[in-house]
Formats: sequence, C-alpha cells, structure tokens
Amino acid sequence: MSSIPIQRRADAPTAQEYGCAFRRILPWGSAGPSDTGMGVCTVAPGTSTTPHSHADHEHFYVVRGHGLLHLDGESAEIGPGDAFVVDSERRHHFENASAEEELEMVSVWSAGPFGEAR
Repeated sequence: MSSIPIQRRADAPTAQEYGCAFRRILPWGSAGPSDTGMGVCTVAPGTSTTPHSHADHEHFYVVRGHGLLHLDGESAEIGPGDAFVVDSERRHHFENASAEEELEMVSVWSAGPFGEAR
C-alpha cells in the first residue's frame, strides 16, 4: 500500500448543495464548510443552481458540459476548459442549458483571494 495521500471518489460522498450535486474532495474527510477546499459541482441537464453568495473566494474550472455563469446580474457562456473566479460575497449561480449533458466543474475555495498575477 502506498503512503501517497489520495482522496478516492468512493470516499468523497456527493450531497446536494446550492442546487447541484457537490462532492467535497479536500480537506480530507470533510463533509461541511471549510476555510479552504476543493470539490466537484455537477449541474443536471436542464437545471440551474440556487443563486447564492458566501464569504469565501471560489475558483472554477469547467470539466465538461456547457452552460451559463450568472454573476451579479451579468451572464456569460461557459464550457470545457474555461476557468473563472467568483470573489467573496458575489451573488452567483449556474445554468445548464443542455437537455442531455451534465455541466461538471471543479471548485477550489479559500477564505482569502489567491492565484492573482504578480
């Protein structure tokens, strides 16, 4: 058995959060909010997530599917390979316009901003 720490999919249960299927990957064994972390958000075909805001900063990477990001009253199309940041306290939600394909995104969040160019 390896000593490399790996979070296995089977060990990270999916729960409904903000209107999507959300699987918390990091921190290890966390089932609830944390100051930093990573998860996978899956929006079912033809559905939208719940509009919300929170104190943490959230970075997203679109793995598969196409949809719309709604952010503080503006909207933009998103698709595979797109990355974007939702800063603290910005109201946002996602819309999956496809009738057949899931919209899947990796979400990385932190209590403070990170990843800014220097």
